[in-house]
Amino acid sequence: MHTMTDPEDNWLWIIGPGAIGRLLAASLMAARQRELRERETSALPRVLLLGRQAMTGQAVMLDMITPESLIVSAKINYTTTDTLQGLPSRKPSAIWLTTKAHGVPAVWQQLAPHITPGTPVTCWQNGLSAQPWLAERHANLLCASTTEGAWLPAETGANTMPDAGSTADDLQHLGVQHAGRGHTWLGAWQSDGDGEPDSQSHQAALVQCDWLKAAGFACEQTPDIQTRLWHKLAINAAINPLVARYRIRNGQLRDRPFAPMVRQAVEEISAVLDSEGISAPREGWQALVEQVIRATANNRASMLQDVLAGRPTEVEAILGPLRLAAARHGLALPLLDDLYRQLSTPQR
Repeated sequence: MHTMTDPEDNWLWIIGPGAIGRLLAASLMAARQRELRERETSALPRVLLLGRQAMTGQAVMLDMITPESLIVSAKINYTTTDTLQGLPSRKPSAIWLTTKAHGVPAVWQQLAPHITPGTPVTCWQNGLSAQPWLAERHANLLCASTTEGAWLPAETGANTMPDAGSTADDLQHLGVQHAGRGHTWLGAWQSDGDGEPDSQSHQAALVQCDWLKAAGFACEQTPDIQTRLWHKLAINAAINPLVARYRIRNGQLRDRPFAPMVRQAVEEISAVLDSEGISAPREGWQALVEQVIRATANNRASMLQDVLAGRPTEVEAILGPLRLAAARHGLALPLLDDLYRQLSTPQR
C-alpha cells in the first residue's frame, strides 16, 4: 500500500451527499471501522460529508444496502458547505466532488478559500463539462470514472439532526442502494494531453485508489483519464437519457421497444467518438453498453432520479459535449438531439 498521512490528520471531504457521495462515504467509513476493530489502527481517512441541508458539527447514520442485500451502516460527520468558515483550521488530505456537474461552480466558490493549491481535488461528475472548468482553477486536479451503480431510496427517518455526541439510535438515517458493482478509474487531469501527469497528482491518485480498494471497490490508476471519461460519457449518453425519458430502470433497456433505441444511440455516439479520435474499448461500444446495462439492471440512473424528483438533470454535461463534437464534424444525431430537447424541457 502506498504511503499515507497520519490517520489523525487524514480527513477526506466528500462534497455532495447524493447516491455516489453516500456510497463512497459509507463504504470508506465502514472499512475504516472494520480495520480499527481488527487492527486498532487504520490508514483510511476519516470522512466529512458536506451538503446543503445538514447542520454544522453534526452527524448522520448512512445505511447502505449492498448488491447482495446486506445492510452496512456507518456514522458519518455531516455538515453544510456554507459552514466551511467555522470548521477546524486543519486542512483535508483530499476532497472528492460528488455534486452534479452543474453544481460544481457554486460549490467551488465556497470551497476554494479554505484549501491550499496543493490539495488533491477529485471530480466524480458525469459528462465532460465540470472537469475542464475546474482544471482552469485548480492545478492538483484528479478525475474519477466509475461504473458503480447507486440510487437513493425514499428517506425513512425525518429525525431532528442531533449533536455530535448523539447515539446511533438518535441519528438521522440516510439510505443508499448499491445497485451494481462496477469498476473505477482514477487519474490526474491533463488539460493539454502532453507529458506525464504531475508527480503530486499521480501519487494522490495511487493513494486514493488504495482507499477505494480497501473499501471494496475495483479501482485502478490510469495515466489517460480523459479517454476513460469519454468512455464513461458514451455509457451515460446511451443509457441515462433513455431511462430518464421513459422513466424505467436500466435493465428494461434490454427489452422492446427500448433495445433498438439503445443500438441507435450507440451508433450515433460511436460515430462522434470515432471522428474525435477516441479509441473504442476492446469489446466494442455496443458490448460495453450492454455489459453495463446487465451489471446495473436494477439501477435507477442518476438522470432518472433527477427527473422523478423534479431536479435539474445533467443532460447538458452528458449530451452537450457529443452535440458540440457532432456539429464540428457535420454529423447528425437524430435520437440524441430529440432526447436532449425533451429532457431540457421541465419535466412533470
